Amino acid sequence: MLKDKGTKLSLFILFYASVLALSGCGYNFGRGTGVVPLKVDKLYVPVFTNLTDEIGIEDLFTSAMRKTIADSSDAQLVSESEAEGIIYGTIVSYSSVPVFFSSTGIATVYQLTITINVKLVQTITNKILWEMKGFTESMDFYPINDPVLTKQRERDVINSLAISMTQRAFDAMHSNF
Repeated sequence: MLKDKGTKLSLFILFYASVLALSGCGYNFGRGTGVVPLKVDKLYVPVFTNLTDEIGIEDLFTSAMRKTIADSSDAQLVSESEAEGIIYGTIVSYSSVPVFFSSTGIATVYQLTITINVKLVQTITNKILWEMKGFTESMDFYPINDPVLTKQRERDVINSLAISMTQRAFDAMHSNF
């Protein structure tokens, strides 16, 4: 048993500080806790708009966002007619540039960079509830002598970026920070 008043006071302060720290950030967990703006729980995601020359990446981003919502406990993926909100995505830019070269001048590492815009629009009012513009992520990949396999590696990196970027956008949309 604690006999020292100073020890009791120290433990009380530590406990109180811990409670404040854990509850202070404003992040809410679970469905129906107000983490979705205006309690927009039923979401629809049309095909992302692709403003780049890279054919088919809109499908990867659309699928990634839909999967993120389907896997979420905060929202439900529904048809457009059932939706309370629509998440629109636009792939603004795409680049794949060599960043390292061998001593003979052959590219050994490429950096793939993608920029997207994402917004959540309330269906009843057509009001933008949340928007993120110019969200950019990059990832490196290593080419090999086979152009078909190099293109597949590049596609795998695009898919990884699509998953990461849509998850981060969805998380940002649902945070209360």
